[in-house]
Amino acid sequence: MNSWNNAKLRSGPAGPASGQGGRQRFAVHGLKALALVLLAALAQTSCDSFLDVEPVDRIDAPSFFSTDQELVIGMTGVYAAQRSIYGNGTIYNIIEGRSDNAGLDHTDQAERVATDIFAEVPGNLLLDITWAAMYNCINLANTVIVRGPDAEGDAALIERIVGEAKFVRAFTYYHMVNLWGGTPLRISPTEDFEETAVARSSAAEVYDQIVRDLTEAAAVLPESYDGSADHEVGRATRSAALTLLGKVELQRGNAGAAAAALRQVLGTHSLLSDYGMIHGPGNDNTAESIFEVSFNPSNQTGLFRQHFIPQSVADELGIVAGGSTREILFPFATQDLIDAFDDPEDLRIPYTFGTILEREPGGFITKFIDTSAESDGANVNLVLLRYADVLLSLAEAVGEGGEAYSLINQVRSRAGLSDIDANSPGSFMEKLMKERRLEFAFEMHRWFDLVRLPEAQTIAIMNAQLGAQQNTFQRISTYNGPTSFSLTPERLLYPIPQLEIDISGGVVTQNPGH
Repeated sequence: MNSWNNAKLRSGPAGPASGQGGRQRFAVHGLKALALVLLAALAQTSCDSFLDVEPVDRIDAPSFFSTDQELVIGMTGVYAAQRSIYGNGTIYNIIEGRSDNAGLDHTDQAERVATDIFAEVPGNLLLDITWAAMYNCINLANTVIVRGPDAEGDAALIERIVGEAKFVRAFTYYHMVNLWGGTPLRISPTEDFEETAVARSSAAEVYDQIVRDLTEAAAVLPESYDGSADHEVGRATRSAALTLLGKVELQRGNAGAAAAALRQVLGTHSLLSDYGMIHGPGNDNTAESIFEVSFNPSNQTGLFRQHFIPQSVADELGIVAGGSTREILFPFATQDLIDAFDDPEDLRIPYTFGTILEREPGGFITKFIDTSAESDGANVNLVLLRYADVLLSLAEAVGEGGEAYSLINQVRSRAGLSDIDANSPGSFMEKLMKERRLEFAFEMHRWFDLVRLPEAQTIAIMNAQLGAQQNTFQRISTYNGPTSFSLTPERLLYPIPQLEIDISGGVVTQNPGH
């Protein structure tokens, strides 16, 4: 019996890697022609089309980035590179699939399974791909940042474009430092192979650079864009920089600094009245959205998640692109997450997961399904920052009290739930973290939330989930994976890709325990 709610379902760009393609060599950072130039960008007229253009040419950075318009085109290339990080879904596996929200098919590709059970090796392909894509994006942003001050033209426009590049660079490093710890800190363009060997900086040094970038970006970015040429809606804003700055400060334990940044975003956006519209097809850059990665279904830059739902559900919904025919979904919603939605009146449920009782595991992700999708292209952007995160992050920063519960209850009210307060069961952090888990399920927040907790608590939560998942798989006849798996402290960080270590001649060192 199919027990999923018959609500409007949608599809999005976050999901599993295809398993195709070879390793990307990190020596790409040392090539001169790293400035991604989108010559077609100037011809675009729609409000967000500047993000949807595919790269059509490459030229050497020294002969470009000399005018404000060339910087605008170069920044379009930075956004395109950022989109490529999320476009194939690999990063979804190594962030969301790592958490207790989602499990991965253990009868699938061994390297993907390894990311689910904390058994990665330094040569893991998913990590190789993600590391290379992130540094490609960083290097392109570096070119805009370094060349910008010498460019001719509208000084205010140049300053803003450089601010956008600093925001994207900061966001990329924010993901990297949480996945790998201290990484090589590249803040200038790599234009020669001899420049590729950069030793790892400490996590604190990486965070310091992120904070500098976001602080400088917030000082020059506008609060909104009018949709005209060079001012397209969807570019990084002041609120985006401040929201990310608040999250970064929370992540490194600076609650006061986090609150100061997040308070500046209050009132600049608002919660949508209907939770189901946040990720709805075509609902781009809504009042709740603070920053999102734009995808264009016409050129298939957004990946419809055939692996998110079973074929039977796709057939029932009439989705031409179909669903998964595998015995085990990839990824799937864990039973632990499903059980966490303990109030059946929670309006977020149909827009988060569904279940098919005869399947084990039976949970599937409904958050990003586009019922009109006909191929890999889907008309759903990936929202990375939204106003609900500002409210819940600020509640965490200020700590238990009337203000914090008021912020939390704004989010609960939209979900159709009653207010909570200090007398509600559980500690403040337990209540807050549960609300974050339910609100942002499958949006790549949960793992970062978990590692913000005390280490022993993170490990206990994940080992409980790993044990339950292990028991599930051992009951399934198709299971062919390890007989036991658990999380140990050194596995909280991924191994540094071996190719990076090799190319650096050993200058880049490995994380302990790998």
